[in-house]
Amino acid sequence: MVVKDIKYAIGVDIGGSHIAAAVVDVQHRKIIPETKVHSKLDSHEDAGIILRVWLECIKQSIKKSEGLPIGGVGISIPGPADYDKGIVHIQGVDKYDKLFAINMRHFLTNELAGLLLYPDNVFFINDAAGFLLGETWSQYLTEEKIAAITLGTGIGSGFMKDGLLLSDDDTIPDHGELFNLPYQSKTVEDWISTRWFLHRYKEQCGYEAANVKEIADQAATDSNTRMIFEEFGSNLGTVLSPVLAKFGTDLLILGGNISKSYPLFKATFEEELGEVTPRIHFAKETENAAILGAVKNILAMNEMDFNKRNTAQFLMPVNREEKQLEGYDVFPSFEISEGTVSQGFESLARELSFYKKVCIDGYVGVDWDYLMGGLSEALRQLGVKNITYSIDAAYKDADVIDAMIAPFLGGDDPVFGRLYEGDLEDFFQRDKLESLVADDDCLSIVYGSGASLCNWDAKLVYVDIPKNEIQYRSRAGWVRNIGAQKPISAKPQYKRMFFVDWPVLNRHKQNLLSAIDFVVDGQFLNDISWCAGSTLRAALAEMSTHAFRARPWFEPGVWGGDWIKNNIDGLSDEVVNYAWSFELIVPENGIVISKKGVNLEVSFDFLMYNDHQAILGDAAKTFGTDFPIRFDFLDTFNGENLSLQCHPKPNFISEQFGEKFTQDETYYILDAADDANVYLGFKEGVNKDEFHQALVKSQQEGKEVEVEKYVQIHPAKKHDLFLIPHGTIHCSGINNLVLEISSTPYIYTFKMYDWMRLDLNGQPRPLNIERGMANLNFDCQGDVVEEEYISKQTVTAEGKGWKEVQLSTHPQHFYEVYRMEFNDQIHVEGNNQCHILSLVEGSQVEVVTGDRKMVVAYAETFVIPSNAGSYTINNLGSSIAKVVKSFVKPEVCNYES
Repeated sequence: MVVKDIKYAIGVDIGGSHIAAAVVDVQHRKIIPETKVHSKLDSHEDAGIILRVWLECIKQSIKKSEGLPIGGVGISIPGPADYDKGIVHIQGVDKYDKLFAINMRHFLTNELAGLLLYPDNVFFINDAAGFLLGETWSQYLTEEKIAAITLGTGIGSGFMKDGLLLSDDDTIPDHGELFNLPYQSKTVEDWISTRWFLHRYKEQCGYEAANVKEIADQAATDSNTRMIFEEFGSNLGTVLSPVLAKFGTDLLILGGNISKSYPLFKATFEEELGEVTPRIHFAKETENAAILGAVKNILAMNEMDFNKRNTAQFLMPVNREEKQLEGYDVFPSFEISEGTVSQGFESLARELSFYKKVCIDGYVGVDWDYLMGGLSEALRQLGVKNITYSIDAAYKDADVIDAMIAPFLGGDDPVFGRLYEGDLEDFFQRDKLESLVADDDCLSIVYGSGASLCNWDAKLVYVDIPKNEIQYRSRAGWVRNIGAQKPISAKPQYKRMFFVDWPVLNRHKQNLLSAIDFVVDGQFLNDISWCAGSTLRAALAEMSTHAFRARPWFEPGVWGGDWIKNNIDGLSDEVVNYAWSFELIVPENGIVISKKGVNLEVSFDFLMYNDHQAILGDAAKTFGTDFPIRFDFLDTFNGENLSLQCHPKPNFISEQFGEKFTQDETYYILDAADDANVYLGFKEGVNKDEFHQALVKSQQEGKEVEVEKYVQIHPAKKHDLFLIPHGTIHCSGINNLVLEISSTPYIYTFKMYDWMRLDLNGQPRPLNIERGMANLNFDCQGDVVEEEYISKQTVTAEGKGWKEVQLSTHPQHFYEVYRMEFNDQIHVEGNNQCHILSLVEGSQVEVVTGDRKMVVAYAETFVIPSNAGSYTINNLGSSIAKVVKSFVKPEVCNYES
């Protein structure tokens, strides 16, 4: 984190009809009076006019500072707004409606770039919170629990504990807001506001007053007017008494113009508070306190650590020089024949500068603030004025969204939910979408997940981001789910992403593909790569006729080993182990296209959405756009056993989780130590109830289960294949490198026993004993296991220097497994099928599809799409090459699932 030395900063207080700005001396916590500027404004004006008034007021204050080093700008502004990102959410309150969804931070950061010591130091805070922060900071107020109330046009509120502002706490109202709480059949602000005073005065006295001060001036001599203030004090005390009591308030700060009349309502207010009455502090200048608080907020934001990526793994380079010639490549790419892949904001800005409206849609996990800030600045450098609008402002209220998706999140279940069946439109409020109106005087850009739903006649940019990078950002506490107001912890966030966000956004992505004008890779922290939509679609078509690799990614785990660490270069050593390699798990893998060394990654889904028939061939009718087979590694070399587990029956996974097909697996042993083994199937005569009781007792009493009493243990050696259809009790033992060849579903593992261990964070891993028992196949025991669950290997074809071996699979498996063994070369017919392959022995092979060649190293997984037709594999190594191949069984193809 860069330490910013801020001696002076601009503080801004924005009201409904004015803006005030001043330079603050940070060391002395004081406003420099000669730098203070007031500007009137009409909050009904167009966005461009309002923003220009704000900008000129700030610039005038900077000018009056006569060269002081201004370290940033802090702004106190009424809500609702996304203050972290600087996005206005005000709508339908007859002020600032034209600012709805505009990213003020981008606008001001760009426009003030040459005037600030730190151009990105522009931050926003709620006006009431800013008032509280500024008054406590400037007046050195140090009570433990402080509440602040501003009494003016409406009622503002803020809460502070131990010097930190609170917005979510069980002891305060939601978001710290009082104005919208119910009170006497209306809301608090209907009773505690200027409009109440004016209405009550006319009702009591028969004529109108211009403002509250006019009423207060009469109160000294008029008993009717005094009664209004007494009534106000009673209402205020009634509202605040339970709030202050619940919070345990030590100090109450009062500000705003109405607070200046405190003697007129003091008696009834304090009478209603009674014993709850804390020490009361009166702010002399509410506006100055808000200005000071805005600057204090800059200092607080600069102290925060904004690490956006919690992982030791390396980020894929945006620009890669010559690839390594030998060994496993952790960043494989597909060099495209048509079009270009570009790097940097400037080139994208030049492309977009020709248009008046641009829509930038994309996936959850994109750093929209960085992306749009970089693009907006690049446009400014080109002399293109622009305003950015965040689609997030058009979401339904978070509590409405939470209620809508709750049935799909599985309640307290830490792992499982049900796939959401609706669409992205479900998350948006139609009237808010319609409020997003472009500014005709400049380039208008609407951005965010779902931006295209505003239906602008605009160029469409789509920003994609790999699933592993989304999870790294989630673990850093940085990602928000669709429609969420704030991040949640990583595990429940993954569950919400998997069952809600990803299905919704995948359908949206599929609908947009043919209309995308430009696509951007959003994974990079300090750069972007991009290409035209036509280039992407041509690349997808080209990949659909040639061999390619998905980009793998790697994860540590509690049982993980060191085979991957010792045999795959290019990975971080700063991990305890590697448990998984996501070789080809299509829902979580990307594909990388490149041109002249510039890389761009999009999700594998794009291939399927572009032309699933070209990829799957005969299996397309059965599986649609769902890729059916996955390859992944489980590494237990010098590690530990996996958990004892099983996977759900087809009906169970469909009814409970909404999946179309279940998680049938196999274990192909790519490598193994002499003592390696696999737990598979029950011993003869195992009693279901006894096994169940043993598991439950272990979980309840923390006692080990004598697994060997119930489950068979089989020695494992290289090139063995163990068959694990749904319901089969199983787990890998230590000292295996397992290549899982399985159907694509991958999270539906019912762990039933985990060897009494904790996860890498020191927490127990969740068990699913009851779900497991509901799905276990107790017919898989005794001699049946050896006969039906351990693959039999048969040579089905051979020639000079080559042979093909069929590895039998279980009748429940919908895929075949073959191994091709050859000294020099083997030619393979595709038979209108997609082949998924891995080099399981040998150093390197060359795969030839049509006029393209691709080198594959040991342990790499690759795909031959159906439209590639036949292909040839040449052995580049000095010893025999062995390649495992899997594809959908012909009898499963060509029927509707």
